Amino acid sequence: MSAEKHLCDVCARIARYHFAVAAPVEAKRCKRHAIFYPPVRRRALQVAAVVGTILFGINQADVVLTGHLTALVAFKCALTYVVPFSVSTYSALQINRLRDDDNSG
Repeated sequence: MSAEKHLCDVCARIARYHFAVAAPVEAKRCKRHAIFYPPVRRRALQVAAVVGTILFGINQADVVLTGHLTALVAFKCALTYVVPFSVSTYSALQINRLRDDDNSG
């Protein structure tokens, strides 16, 4: 493959990820633009909302509802949503990573 095929469609940096747009068309993105690629971000936000809310209910809801919210509990609440967002984004990027021609990457 030529280096031309591996350039980010947004900034022309070296592309590390590709996403299916339409049948034969792929959107190629560098790491920075792949992280904020709208379909990846949208899905990660959906996952974070569902999984984060479930985890919040399990882990912190009783503390918050009884009025014992501290800075530490608020930080834990934020992490409850950040972790599933990060895992979803990481998974999407890993599955859409551009591979070397020899499939070793």
